[in-house]
Parts: sequence; structure tokens; C-alpha cells
Amino acid sequence: MRAMNRAFSFLQRLRGRFSERFLAPEDAARVRVFECLFAASFLLWTGRCFVTWREWLTPDGFHLDAAELRSLGYPGPWPLLEPWQVLLLAAAILAGALLAMRLPWRRAGFALLALCALCVQGTDFMAAFSLNKIYVGVFVLLAAAPAMERDPSSGRAVQSLAPLRVLQATLLLHYLAAGLAKVDGDWLGGHDLLWGYLQGVYRTDATAWALRHLPLWAWAVQQHASLGFELLAPLLFAWRRLRPLAFALGLGFHVLIAVLMKDLVFFSLQMLSFYALFVPSPVWRRWAERLAPVLRRGGGGT
Repeated sequence: MRAMNRAFSFLQRLRGRFSERFLAPEDAARVRVFECLFAASFLLWTGRCFVTWREWLTPDGFHLDAAELRSLGYPGPWPLLEPWQVLLLAAAILAGALLAMRLPWRRAGFALLALCALCVQGTDFMAAFSLNKIYVGVFVLLAAAPAMERDPSSGRAVQSLAPLRVLQATLLLHYLAAGLAKVDGDWLGGHDLLWGYLQGVYRTDATAWALRHLPLWAWAVQQHASLGFELLAPLLFAWRRLRPLAFALGLGFHVLIAVLMKDLVFFSLQMLSFYALFVPSPVWRRWAERLAPVLRRGGGGT
């Protein structure tokens, strides 16, 4: 009987700890900052793609047909768009982003953005690749997450911790999966794999300069440092005392990706937006209070 009571007490404490860490309401400031940054990165990426909208979404560009996609293990493509449909898609993306910024309409806005990202994915599956898959998944999560409500006492938006924890885990699992894939791809065995990758389609002008001037050992250091960061990211971000180191390493990691790999600046912006989720909400509140007078002065001077 005593053993049963102890087991029941342990389960009660475990349930309370779980509720405290995953289900309790919390100031939603860091989730809102993430939502704004994440939606902004989507606008930047799609805006860059719309510069060449004919090649991107219409029959004027090159697109793999259904048989070619299925041979690669991908689903069949959606119908390509007419010019007026491209314009409608652009308007829907902008409308979704604007709705997502308004607290009462945020879930409807993210649902619309999820549909737009899914349309992009289906129309040009190869060009969208993993970057857009992350947008689809996260937008669906944000649309389905519990609504944010105003705390009557403070007036601040509050939300269950569950969406925050899922989004944090998304970043950590992404890093870990990328690191394990590199281990499986012989990144531990060779010292010139990164140097070789950057010789091809990813090369930028900055990469070409670096390839000419940096010794091979410098590329080996970058290769193994990036692998170590991805494998250790769950520990670095989960342990609060190590988060400053995680932020510094992650920022350097993504800046190098943005500079050295063609068009992956948008991937870096997407990933860095997740870092907002690891900054406590009071810190974001303090920054908002500091910036408010500056923004008011700027608005009054126009």
C-alpha cells in the first residue's frame, strides 16, 4: 500500500511538472516575435522569387513533369499558374502576413500563409525544396495552435507553453537531424567535403574569393565546427547557461551559410528567427519599451 501511494505521489508530481513546463499559460511575447520574424522571412523569400515569377510558377519556366517527380519519390505537381493567378497568390501572401500581425486574426493569417506555401510547394516542388516545407509545417502549427488571449490584469497576450515547446524542439531536431545526416555522409572521415561542395552550384563571389585565398585546413575547421554545432545544438540551446554560446555559434554558422552559399541567405533568416523563441519574454518586453519612444519620435517626424 505504501509503495502504491509513493508511485501515485510520483505520478502526481510528474504530471504537475509536465503541466508547468508544457501546458501552463505564459507571456506570448517571444512567440509573437518569432511569428513576425518568421513571416517576414517568408515575405523576403517569396518576394525574391516573384522577381522571376514567370520562370518560377508559370509554363514559361522549366519544371519537372509528373513522371520525373515520381521517379524521384515526390508527388505529382500542381497545375502551373496563369499570370492573374500569380498576382492573386502574391496578394494572398501579403494579406496573410498582415492578418497574422493582428492578434485576433493571427490564426486565420497563418492558415492563409500555409495555403500559399503549399501552393508554392505543389507548383514548383524542386525550387521550393526543404525551405518551403518548413514554412508549410510551421504555418500549419501556428494556425492550429491555441489562441492567444489578453491577460485582464496586465493586458499582455498569453498562450499555452505547448506551441513554444514544439517550435523550440523543431529547431533542435532540425540541427540534430542535419548533423546526423552529415555523419552518415562521411563528414567525419574526409576533411575536404565542404571545400568540394562550394566548388559547384552554391558558389558565390565571396566563396570564389575564399576558395582562392583560404588554405584547405581552414575549410576543414569550418566543416568540423559546423558538424559539431549541429550535433551539440540540443544541449547548447536547452541548457540556459550555454545559450549565449549557442547564439554566438549559430549566428556565425548562418552568416557563413548566407555569405558562402548562393541564395541560402533566406534559409539562414528562416533558421535565425527560431532563436527568438529562446530569449525570455521579459527581455523582448524591455526592448519594446526602449524602442517605443524612438518609433514614436520617428513617426512624429514624418
